[in-house]
Amino acid sequence: MTRILFVCHGNICRSPAAEILFRDMTVRCGLEEEYPVSSAATTSEEIGNPVYPPMRRLLEERGYDCTGKTARKVRRSDYACYDLIIGMDDENRWDLRRIFHGDPEGRIHNLLEYLGRGSESIPDPWYTRDFSGCLDVIEQACYALLEKLSGVVFLDFSSCADIPALYSEMRQKMAWEDWYGDNLDALHDILTGLPHRGSRFILTLPSEDAPPEVCLYADRIASVFQEFEKDNPT
Repeated sequence: MTRILFVCHGNICRSPAAEILFRDMTVRCGLEEEYPVSSAATTSEEIGNPVYPPMRRLLEERGYDCTGKTARKVRRSDYACYDLIIGMDDENRWDLRRIFHGDPEGRIHNLLEYLGRGSESIPDPWYTRDFSGCLDVIEQACYALLEKLSGVVFLDFSSCADIPALYSEMRQKMAWEDWYGDNLDALHDILTGLPHRGSRFILTLPSEDAPPEVCLYADRIASVFQEFEKDNPT
């Protein structure tokens, strides 16, 4: 089990969004008990307040449930309770080290580390007002975090309008080599031995509005993944 605490300044925008997104991801792949998650603030300014309305509306528009989430402050005892304590910016991490009197176990991290951008911060949308951009990068980083911890890769075919788009999604998310072919035989070979990213895959199939040939081909792709998982149970 890896216990995760997301942290930001007030616990009403960035860190609750990360908590809600990451929990939803773990539920979708049946890993919520392996990666329990929460969030907290480094300050007392918003204690007891719900998710900030513009962020809450955006999360709900994207299908996420914010019910019951209210801000709380980080406690010194949290250091022993969580394996990963993940801030959104340099100030968050400085405050965490002050609260915890250091970081002897190396538990404090930057969320953008998991996107290979460890020197960068996620700007606070309270000031920038860019809630959509903030949520987009948090979502990407949470996917990367879960992949690093569990090997799960999410393949989203929901907006694919043609068969090349299906392969483009797999190439990007699974880090296919340039010379890999765009065909089902190549996909089988990749899963059974050629280098790629991910050890478990969660697929979102094309929408009902997608062309029938795309839906049928996505089903064939799904069958290849299902056969792989049948032969390689986790």
